Amino acid sequence: MRDLAVTATADDIWSSEANRLPESIYLGTSTWSFPGWKGLLYKRSYKSQKEFTATSLGEYATVPWFRTVCIDSLFYNPPKQETLLHYASLVPENFRWVSKVWERLTIATYPKHPRYGAYAGRENPDFLNSELFKESVLSAYRDPAVLARTGPFVFQFAQFSERTMRYGEFVERLAEFLRALPRDFQYAVEVRNPELLEAGYFRALNESGIGHCFNHWNAMVPLHQQMRAAAEAGGLTADFYIARLLTPLGTSYQNAEELFEPYDRVQAPNAQMRGDVVRLARRALSTGKRAFVTANNKAEGNSPLTMVSIGQLIVDHVVNEVSSAS
Repeated sequence: MRDLAVTATADDIWSSEANRLPESIYLGTSTWSFPGWKGLLYKRSYKSQKEFTATSLGEYATVPWFRTVCIDSLFYNPPKQETLLHYASLVPENFRWVSKVWERLTIATYPKHPRYGAYAGRENPDFLNSELFKESVLSAYRDPAVLARTGPFVFQFAQFSERTMRYGEFVERLAEFLRALPRDFQYAVEVRNPELLEAGYFRALNESGIGHCFNHWNAMVPLHQQMRAAAEAGGLTADFYIARLLTPLGTSYQNAEELFEPYDRVQAPNAQMRGDVVRLARRALSTGKRAFVTANNKAEGNSPLTMVSIGQLIVDHVVNEVSSAS
C-alpha cells in the first residue's frame, strides 16, 4: 500500500491505473494554463502563450485522472456565455468544472486594495445579492452544452473578524441567500473562519442542500477537523462533497508563491492533507455521492502531480480495500 507522502512521476500522469478511479470521484487542478507544466502535462506545440491559454484546456482534459478543473478566474469577473461555450467545446461531456463565484457577491466590505479602485474600504451593497447572482452569473450557464458540464459553484468568503460582521449575522444572511438560490445547480460555501464551523452554519447549509467546501488554507483548521465539525453537527445533506487544496497550513498565499514557483515539481508532499482527501473519497463512495477535489500549485508545488498522487492513493487505499473485502 502506497505511503501517503509518495509523489507520482510524470509517467503516472498517463497511467492506465486511472481507469480504476471510481466515476464519482472528480479530481483536477485550480486553473490549467501554467507554463511550468509544459513538458510534464502539456506535450503539444502551441504557437503562442495566447493560443496556449485559449486552448490548452482541451489537452488538460485528456489526462485520464482529470475529470474537473476549478475556474478560478470567475472570482474576479462574472462569466461570459461565449467563454463557457468555448470551454465546453474543449472537454468531454463527462467532465464537470467547478466555478468560483464572482467576488462582488461574497465581499461584505471591500479591502483597501488598489484593484478595487473607488470601492476600496467601502461596504459592498451587492453582498449576498441573490438576484445579481442569478442575472450576472447563472444566466451564462443555461445553454445545454454548458449546463451539461457544470459542477458545483463555490462561494468563497475571505477570513473576517467580528469587527466587520458578527458571525451570527453572517450565518443569518447566508441562510437567507442560500434559500433564494435556484435548485437546478449545485452550490458549496467556502469559509475561512474556523469559528464558523458550528451547528448554526451547518444548519444553514443543510436547510438548502448546500455543500461545505472543505478547504486546506493558511489559517483554517485541517480538513479532518472540518469533517469532524460537520459530522458533529449532524452531517451534510448536499448530494456531493467538495474539497479545495490551496496552501499549506500556516503558510500565506504570498509565501507559498515564493516557495513553490515556477510550479514544475512537488516540493512539499503533505501526508496529512492527502490522507484527509482519501478519507473524504471513502466517505463519498460509501454514501453514493460525488466528490470534487481540486488542488492549487501552492498546496505542494505542482498541482497535477499532487492530484495524480491523490488519485493513486484513492485507488490503493479505497478501491483496493473494497475489492479485497468483497
